[in-house]
Amino acid sequence: MKKIFHYALLFAAVGMMGMGFTSCSSDDPEDNTVEASASTLENIVGQYVNDVVNPTYRDLQAAAATLDDTCKNLYAKRLAGTLTQTDIDAACTAFKNARKYWEQSEAFLYGAASNDDIDPHIDSWPLDQTQLAEALTSPTVIAGITGENPARFVYTSNGQFDSTMGFHGLEFVLFRNGQNRTLDAFMAEYETGDGLNQEGDDWQDNQSKLRTVKTTQEAAFAAAVAGDLHNMTTLLAYEWTADATLKNYLTTSANWVIEGTRYKGLTKDGVSYSEAVKSVGQTTSLFVSWPVNLQNIFKGGCSSISQEVYTQKLGQAYRVATGHPEVGEEGEDAGDYIESPYSKRSFQDYQDNIYSIKNSLYGMRGTENVSTPAAGSIMAFMKQHYPEYEALNNALNAAISSLETAKNSGVAFIDNPAHAQVKTCIDAVQELDDQLNLAATWCARNIMVK
Repeated sequence: MKKIFHYALLFAAVGMMGMGFTSCSSDDPEDNTVEASASTLENIVGQYVNDVVNPTYRDLQAAAATLDDTCKNLYAKRLAGTLTQTDIDAACTAFKNARKYWEQSEAFLYGAASNDDIDPHIDSWPLDQTQLAEALTSPTVIAGITGENPARFVYTSNGQFDSTMGFHGLEFVLFRNGQNRTLDAFMAEYETGDGLNQEGDDWQDNQSKLRTVKTTQEAAFAAAVAGDLHNMTTLLAYEWTADATLKNYLTTSANWVIEGTRYKGLTKDGVSYSEAVKSVGQTTSLFVSWPVNLQNIFKGGCSSISQEVYTQKLGQAYRVATGHPEVGEEGEDAGDYIESPYSKRSFQDYQDNIYSIKNSLYGMRGTENVSTPAAGSIMAFMKQHYPEYEALNNALNAAISSLETAKNSGVAFIDNPAHAQVKTCIDAVQELDDQLNLAATWCARNIMVK
């Protein structure tokens, strides 16, 4: 899937806000209205952008650059016959680092990641193994990924393998059964074809196709895709920060990426997304007022990813596995709906999504062991003024805790998507989503700018 449901919700939420959407008035405004100065709200949003959004994207870009280097090294040494397990492990570690930053950015996918289709380009799932096998036995694709500019080929000519780009194509090449790929597997001439679904004609056909893929082509593919991922995360970081060094890299080394955007890597009004979010009511602003800006952080950002986690990332596989599929899911395998199955990091990914929410609201990064919001953060403001702060904060912690338990259970999501712990996680994240939406409504209804 390409997150169609997720995008529909995100665009609906942000679209309404960008056009000046405001919630209806409170039934009892005198009891609920909170006065706050414009400078206070501006500082809250500024802290969110400066201390969470921008540094997350900068670290993602740097981690993707390292991943690019390690995958190029892996390919070069596989060709030379000098590959070691250390080389493979280095690429796997680089993947995990980049993956963490990406998952912890998903509470602010509005803006550049959605407007320039960066999210579906680098994070569509599930991977179509048959499509990958066909691509890696195609003379055209092989020539492209081993040619003069493999990353550009991936960006411009991916019609034959559009479900296999970005993180999940790399995951398939680098990991199997929750472990780093072994040196023996990489040094074999052909892919072993150890797919996920272990029965049926489709599985047999899929394995037959995979076993015609040479491991040298897989290594070439990983290097090409990692190069494209590096370019796309550089674009994402530039669009938010307007950093001149990042722009110089794009214009000199990956000009096709910045030329492929709608507005040359900026908003339609010619400013960075940071500038557009950190102001309101101007022609270059994304939002018409500070309350609507805060509402977007809760709803267009945080609720959007929490809803995806419990309805899609956890929910679709669980429904299929427990015999309660929605329309379009009947007769399909639950594994068809699971993100990150080869590394078995699904629960880690989803927990990082919730940490993305916590970082956003707490106004700081690295909130894994933090229980107190940063001074000047959105959550510090809510703690002072919002009557349901404890319910919101408790739901946030409960969602993280449920995923921590699942992560440490020894039962990976792909191994038992019908496990009771999955339903526990779904319920906890759904409760968090409910609380985020209540907070979003409160911001729009009850904050008065003085």
